[in-house]
Amino acid sequence: MKNFMIEIEAPGNERQSPSLLVHSPLGPQQTQSAREPHADMSSGFRTSTPADEAQIAALLQRVFAVTSDDPLVNPSLLRWKYWDPRPDYPGPRSYVMDCDGEIIAHAGVWPVRPRTGSAETGAHMIDWASDASVPGAGVGLLRLLTRQYDFIYGIGGSDVARSIFPRIGFRTVAQAITWTRPIRPWRQALRQTRRDFRAPLRLARNLWWAATPRRIVPAEWTLVKTSVSDVDRPCDQLSDREPAFFQYLAQCPAATCLTFDLFHRQRKAGFLALSVVGMQARMAGAWLDDPSAENWRSALLLAQEAARLYTSAVEFICRCASEASTLAAGAAGLRERSRAPVFAFRKDGTSTPLPIQFQMSDNDAVFL
Repeated sequence: MKNFMIEIEAPGNERQSPSLLVHSPLGPQQTQSAREPHADMSSGFRTSTPADEAQIAALLQRVFAVTSDDPLVNPSLLRWKYWDPRPDYPGPRSYVMDCDGEIIAHAGVWPVRPRTGSAETGAHMIDWASDASVPGAGVGLLRLLTRQYDFIYGIGGSDVARSIFPRIGFRTVAQAITWTRPIRPWRQALRQTRRDFRAPLRLARNLWWAATPRRIVPAEWTLVKTSVSDVDRPCDQLSDREPAFFQYLAQCPAATCLTFDLFHRQRKAGFLALSVVGMQARMAGAWLDDPSAENWRSALLLAQEAARLYTSAVEFICRCASEASTLAAGAAGLRERSRAPVFAFRKDGTSTPLPIQFQMSDNDAVFL
C-alpha cells in the first residue's frame, strides 16, 4: 500500500534533492535520488481533472516503479479515488503541479470531515509523487496543500521523511500500531507461493496463533450485519464519519465494504466496518459509545468473528492508536505487525488533538 512521496530541500542555500518514497505500515520503504535541480513551480498548482488520468498514471508508474497492471494505477481505482462523486466530501481530491502542460508533481488526498461538532476538514496525502528531475516540486505541492485544509496528517514514512516532517511544521501526535491474526491458516498455507522447509513451521505457528487465545466473545455482546445503503440508522452516529462515507467506500473497485451494528446487553453500543481486500479482512474502523479497553476487546473479538462469518479472508488486520484499543488488541489475540508515527500539521499552528482515531479508514490502507 503506497502512501506518498515528497521531494525536500535542506535548510540553507544549498539545495538537496532526495525523493522519499513512503509506503503505509503494511508495505516496504525506499529512497530514490533526483537527477538535477529545477526552479520553483508553484504557479502551476491546480486541481486535476479526468483528462489528466494518463499523465498521473504514468508519473505514479515511474515514481513507484510499478507496471501498468498494478492496483495503484488501475484506471477504475484512479477515477474512484480522485473524481467519482463523493457525497460526504464534494471538494477536490487530486492536485497537480504542471509545467508547459506536463505534470511534474501529484498529490491525491483522502479527506476527513469528522462529525465532532466542528467544521474542520483534514486530509491524508495519498499517491504523492514528483518527477525526480524537478527537485522542490513535491515539497512545494505539500506547502500549498497545507493552506487548503485545517489539518494535514501522515501515517508512517521512511526514516528520512520522519526527520523532514518536523522541519516543515509537522508534529508527531500518535503511534499507529497495525495488528493481525490468521483466520483460516490452512487456506492461507495453500495460497502461499513460498514453499520451503519452513512452510510446515509457518503453518504450525499460524494454527496455534489462530486458536490461542480462543476467540470467545463475551455473551452480552452481539453484532448484526447492516446495509451500507441505510444512511439513517441511529447507530451510525457513533462513527466519526458520515454514513455517506461508507456508501462511497462501498463503491471502491478494489475492496468490499461490510458494516455492522454492535450491541451490548441488547443496546446499540458500537459501529463496525470491514474492508475486504483480496484475502485480507481489514477493520476499516470501530466506534464505541464507551471506548474502554474492555469494550474495545469485545469489539475486536466481534470484528474477527464478523471476518470469519461474512468473508472468505484468511487474515484479519486492524490498526489502533489509542491506549485503550492498543491494550485491547493484544488481549483479543492479535499480534503486532508494525508501528508507525503519525505526523500532523495544523494550519492554525496549534497542537489541538486531531478529531480522528487513525484507523485504517483514515488513509488508503483501507483499500490498497
